[in-house]
Amino acid sequence: MTDFYYPVLNDEVNLPMYILGIGARDTEFHFIREDGYPNHQIIYCVRGSGVLKVGGNEYNITAGDGFYLPPKVPHEYYPTEDIWETHWITFEGREIENMMKYIKLEQTRVFRIYDINTLDAIFKKMLHLMRTNYYYGGQQCSAYLYSFFIEFNRVVNMQNGTRDSAKLNQLQPVIDYINKNYQKDITLTELSNLIGLSPQYLCRLFKECLNLRPFEYLARKRIQQAKLLLLEDKRNVNEIAGEVGYNDCSYFCAVFKKHEMLSPAEFRNLNKKSN
Repeated sequence: MTDFYYPVLNDEVNLPMYILGIGARDTEFHFIREDGYPNHQIIYCVRGSGVLKVGGNEYNITAGDGFYLPPKVPHEYYPTEDIWETHWITFEGREIENMMKYIKLEQTRVFRIYDINTLDAIFKKMLHLMRTNYYYGGQQCSAYLYSFFIEFNRVVNMQNGTRDSAKLNQLQPVIDYINKNYQKDITLTELSNLIGLSPQYLCRLFKECLNLRPFEYLARKRIQQAKLLLLEDKRNVNEIAGEVGYNDCSYFCAVFKKHEMLSPAEFRNLNKKSN
């Protein structure tokens, strides 16, 4: 597939993020950009192979590999086969820096995509929408671009191959135990004994898999259940605190407000009014 589009920008430039260009090439060109490219770029390979040279390093890019190039970073890339099909997007927006930080693209990066089909499906929606020249296409592509970044985070950062999948499987009995026993007093030793690990290694495993510590996960589970009970409006806040595992109502309220930016009573009143 060879297709590309550079839209004439309209109101989408006022949105948090928007597309400047998007395309696909059966055989990618040989680019040498001594001063880099003026905008953010994500390029990934769907067929064949090529080479990226950046920052004094050389990377082989094959199907399922991709790379991010920040603005103005000198680079070179070229095909090493007759076919090197790449899909690419360039983008900008006032929230792009924050999004790049969230999806761990704060600097030049070569990455592996572990489920390229789901990411590519969003790419093709954006490309098709740009091709139709629909007046509101830029705005809709901005929404797709956001979805693309969220999916990128899942298939690149959160699914790092079979090794991390094995870690999550190892952790699953602890997660299941917390989900079923969140209302009880739970100790770190109790959780680590479930899968025969030291408390220190369990904390490290939680951080690697969920980016949370075990008791942070427990607190989130308790707050989630507390919100459901608050919406039922059958129990007072003190009773709800006890039902989700907090013996101290004041501490429960402090934890709830930290997570929700509202006290339990404020959360209940707000949702009662909206209903």
